[in-house]
Parts: sequence; structure tokens; C-alpha cells
Amino acid sequence: MILETKNLSKSFGPRKAVDNLSLKIPEGSVFGFLGPNGSGKSTTIRMMTDLICPDDGEVLINGLSVQNNHHQALVGVGAFIERADFYKHLSAKTNLEMLARMDGKGFDNIPIVLERVGLFERANDKVKHYSQGMRQRLGIAQALLAKPELLILDEPTNGLDPQGMKEIRDLVRELNSEGITIFISSHLLDEVQKICSHVAIIHLGKFIISGKMEDLLTESELFTTELRVHPIEKAKTILESQDWIHNCEERTGSLFVNVLQEKIPEITTLLTQHECKIKAIIPKTSLEDFYLSKTGKNNG
Repeated sequence: MILETKNLSKSFGPRKAVDNLSLKIPEGSVFGFLGPNGSGKSTTIRMMTDLICPDDGEVLINGLSVQNNHHQALVGVGAFIERADFYKHLSAKTNLEMLARMDGKGFDNIPIVLERVGLFERANDKVKHYSQGMRQRLGIAQALLAKPELLILDEPTNGLDPQGMKEIRDLVRELNSEGITIFISSHLLDEVQKICSHVAIIHLGKFIISGKMEDLLTESELFTTELRVHPIEKAKTILESQDWIHNCEERTGSLFVNVLQEKIPEITTLLTQHECKIKAIIPKTSLEDFYLSKTGKNNG
């Protein structure tokens, strides 16, 4: 395990932001750290990177305690936390030179990381002329200055349009293919499902579940099921009247319902009894379904 948290806890006044949290992040993984806003994700990351101290517990990176061996533990770690915050009147290159100087590093790696995130041609442009997606990629470039074996990203796609999300997603895949372990905090479940090999879910600072993505999805109790049925309006009315149907909406000529796996055959019986013609029933498990099945909460 390249990164572990052991019984990590942190309170702010009477509120317990992180409560006895233990995680294990395998080397070489893209690890998604999930939970709704306010669940303790950013607080956990700040303890991982020693920006704040835990009340109890510790963080281990390659077996070294971040709390007791700060410099040795974090030497191979790059982090981009919450948002890209740069001097907007300066160029990307100048911003990175300032950060490298503050960390006692040379400038040799700056062209390399700018090329790596697709900003080499815009290196001398002022950051104020960058799109939000470009600023996020510059934030990742800053994290790569350390030549990390572990990259910690806190909400890297926050506030981005679909194109910006895809750019970050592709970059994460490329970096991971080069051997970098990537720990991603996010509340965007669909994005995490697209890129992560492992996932952990927390809620109100407490551990819910963790494991390989493919294993967890096969354990999901709640399935999104696509129904191709005629007449669709009648079928929708019938299904919405059932309390075991958790959600029912029409999209692109199909109905999509959230339902427990063992209830799927009942859909066929119910609609057939009401003379609806079923063309197809397609169960589709997703990370959102899994999240809902474990927490019973909407991940807004």
C-alpha cells in the first residue's frame, strides 16, 4: 500500500469532520475518494498532506508517518488541493518558476510538466487568459514538479465543462499508465466511474465501504434499469405508482428506473398485466446506484 490512513479523526469545534477513518490505497491504482459535499474529503486530504494535524490517528506514505516524518514521507508526493490558485497577471511558466524556487527546486522540469499537461505552447501566456480547464491542468503541472510517485487531486474536475472534464480524465489515465498512483477526491460519481480502478465512500466523516470498482459494482443492490416499452406514458404512470420503484424518468425514448435487483422480474409481470408491450429490459449498474444502495442518500 502506497498510502494508508489509520484511525484518522479530526474535529472542528463540536463537529467531527473525520471520524476514525482507515483507508488503504494500493500502489499503481487510480483511487476514487467519494462522498457528498461536507463529508470530510478535503479535511482528510489536508491531513494526508500535513496541512492540518489530526486529533487522532496517522497517515502513512510508503510506510512513513506523515505526522512524524513530514519531509521523508512527502518527498514523492504531488498534490493539487481544491482549486488552481495562481498569480493571474503572470505567465504559467513564471508561476511555476516561483513555486519551484520556493520548494528549492530547479527549473529543468518546468517545460516537461507543461508539455505533459498540454500547456507548453501557452507557457508564456498570462494565467488570466486561461480557461478554467487550463488552470486546472496548470494546477496538476504544479503537482508534477515534484516528480511524484503518488499524485493527490482534490476535486480536479470541479467547475469544468464536459470538454474540460475529458481533458483531465485523459491526463489522469496517461499519468497512471506511466506508473503514478493517483488518489482523486470527488463528488462526481460518473467521472470517477470512468477513470478509477478502486473506490472508497465516506459519509459524514465515516467510512462506508472500499474496494475494487468492478467488485463493488457487482455487489450493488440497486440497479438502474432501462425499459423499452410501449406505450411509454402508460408504463411510466404504472411504475411511478409502485413504492418499490425508487425513481422513474423518461429519456431518449426509454424509461429508466431505480430498482432492487430481485425486483426486476416483477417489472415484466406488472407491465404485461397492464397490456404494455416490453421490447427490452436492460439492467445497468453504476457507481451512483452503488452509492445510493449503501448510503440511501442523494449525492448532491
